[in-house]
Formats: sequence, structure tokens, C-alpha cells
Amino acid sequence: MATQRIPSDMAVTNQPQPCQTTVPIALSRQNSAITPGVPDELIVLHSEDGNAYIPSGYRKVEVLIIRWDKKIDDFDGHDGEIGFGYSCRVEVLQNQGIPQLDLNHHILSHVRTHNDENTSLILYYTGHGFQEVDKNGRERLLLSATQNWDKNMDGHAPTAHWDEAEAPLKTHAKGDALAILDCCFASTAASWSKSIVDDTRTYQLLAASTAGGKTKGPGEQSFTHALCDSLEQLLKDSKEGSFSVLQLWETINTKRTTQAALIWDRLQRYKRSVQLGRLKNTPERDASFRISEPERTSLTLRLSLKDEDLDDDTIENLARKLPQACNDAGARVRRVEWVKMEQRDPQRMVRNVAREFVRRATGPDRPQREASTPRKRTRSSTSALPTPKRPTRESPERLEVTAESGLHTPRSTARSRSAASE
Repeated sequence: MATQRIPSDMAVTNQPQPCQTTVPIALSRQNSAITPGVPDELIVLHSEDGNAYIPSGYRKVEVLIIRWDKKIDDFDGHDGEIGFGYSCRVEVLQNQGIPQLDLNHHILSHVRTHNDENTSLILYYTGHGFQEVDKNGRERLLLSATQNWDKNMDGHAPTAHWDEAEAPLKTHAKGDALAILDCCFASTAASWSKSIVDDTRTYQLLAASTAGGKTKGPGEQSFTHALCDSLEQLLKDSKEGSFSVLQLWETINTKRTTQAALIWDRLQRYKRSVQLGRLKNTPERDASFRISEPERTSLTLRLSLKDEDLDDDTIENLARKLPQACNDAGARVRRVEWVKMEQRDPQRMVRNVAREFVRRATGPDRPQREASTPRKRTRSSTSALPTPKRPTRESPERLEVTAESGLHTPRSTARSRSAASE
């Protein structure tokens, strides 16, 4: 029995429409939404101008759901699973016009309308997917409404290439973005990816299938069913707090053991993951983002704590005092983000130490002790001392590490002088 996330009698048209659900997973409250960045308490920084609010997380999250019109979508039941339980918009692809242009327009319009660094963009596609190889041997993800399309049918072929439509999310979006593709061969979308931007945002792709694999259709075994159940579980386990997309990905795979989902960093920066949590919409919070200056640099700190965990009061005090400390030090903070908190596993540490000890004891790079045998000295008519050997040059990797670290030792200085004299 398929879980109904959206009432089946909801009219689906070509016009954008808000998602309407019975909120089975309780992921929305009034105008709340899933948003990256935690904790969601308001952080106050006292400045010369009075109280300047430093926002955490995101001002808002804009969700776009894309699906095919039911007249041409041969997967009956897609509309029964696309509700996330929070505010979103649905765009329906038809084939009276060219679907590729419509898909390009919907994504570009979504980015253009909500493009600021304090807004997180989420895009979700449900439908068919195929792997297509072009004349240059490049694998491309082809989105489709049906598996079998007859050219004699009315209208254009209901297909569109994902890479053509995805470009605004990679190159023009200012804030973080998350794309979710529930289709076969979904990881093909990550092929031939090369980062062409250098900024602090992140853009992740959650794919329901591998580049060469398929995924289940609507029903209890589907990716979207596992996605919704995982969102509900993680929100409960986090006590209405936050969780990362990586946690969401792992939880989904525990529910779909035969068809693994994959997570991709589309900007290939691998520095952080989108954090999901509740967004509290208040006038004060909204105002704090309006007065915020753009980010020009960021600093990552790691605190080594003596306690196993921090209670809510401690976290709140830290969130309030940390910006004040930065301000006192002359570092103007515009936003503070809680990335993650990890607990040490003593057993894991022991295993790692033991594994490293064994590796050093048996590894190929273990230094071999030469047998110490006395050497006979022969008398030379020209000199009583042997000719000094030239020092062996170290590998380029060692030199590169020394140069990058900025460390100068007597040995490295001697090598530099030797190279200069040559």
C-alpha cells in the first residue's frame, strides 16, 4: 500500500501551485520549513549601534517539485508521494511545447526569484530517467514521462536533459542548494562534473540510484517513500533539532538495502553538508537577515570539549557569548553556523591505534636495518679522505610539502643553496 503524501483529488495543472498535505510527517508548522543551519536560536550581538541580530541558518527555504503531467506520465502514483509536508511549489511538465525549454525555465525562474545567499533552494524531481550517451561519449541523464514514446503520438517527445536545466543551480545560485532526483540512472547527473565556481556555498545532489542502476516505482519500496520516512525519523531522533543530508542519505539506505541512494557534491568542494532543521519565522529573525552584510571570508574553529555532551542552556549561552567574544576581539561576525558535534569513541580510537601500529610494523615502508660490518680503509696516494658524495635529492612530493608548510630547516636551506649554486 503506497503512502499518500498528497491528497489524490488535488488538481494538478500546468500552473505553479502550493503543496497541500495532511502533514503526515509533521515537518511544517505555520510557515515553517526545512532549512540548513543550526542552532535556530536568535544570536544577539551588542554593538555600538545597539542590538544587531546575527542570524543562524537561513532566512527561508524555497522548494520546487517537478513532475510530468498525469496525461503522459505512465507511473500512476507519482502524485501520491511528492509531498514533503512543508511549503513548496509544483511545476508540471507537458509536451504541447518543448519540455526541455519548460524545464530550463522552471529551474532558472526558481533561482532567479529566490536568489540570495540567505535562501536555500531545494529541487525535487520524480519521474522516469534514462542514461543517454552523446556523440562525444558523454553520459547524460534524460528525464522522461514514459518508457515507450511513439513518434506518431501528438505533441513533442516528453523528454528533457537534466544537465541543460541544472546549470543555474551550479553557476548562478548564491545560496546553498539541494537537488533530489527520484528516477532511474539518477547518478548519471553527476557525470562529467567540474567545479567552475569558488565560493563558500554548497550544492548537493541526492540521487535515488546509481549511474547504471534503476529504482523502484511509487510504493512502499520507492525512494521517496524511504525519504519521507527518514525525514520523519530523523526529525524525531533529533528532538526537533537538526540533521545533515549525509545522515538523511544513510538513513534512507538502511530502509532500501537492495538499491542504494548516492550523495554527490556538485561543486566538488567537500567541505560541508547541508543541514536540515526547523526554521522559526519571526519578525526579529527576518529583520536580522535584512541588515546582514555579505560574507567576505569565513573561519572554522574546532572546540575540544571535556564533557560528553552539551545541554540546551549551555548551547544557548555559547551561541550568545561567542559573537560577543568575536566582536571584542575586533572580528565582525555576520552569521554563526553550528556545523556538527561529534563524540569520541574510545574503542574506535584503540582500534585505529592498533591498526596503525600493525601497519608500521609490517608495512613496505618500514625502514630496514643494515648489518653493521667493519669497513677496511684503503690508503690513497691523492687523499686520505674519501670523496664526499652529493646529497641525495628528496622526492618532489617531500619538497612540495616543505614548500607549502613554510617550514625552513637546515637541511632544506642547504638543498636550496645547493640548487642555486648549480
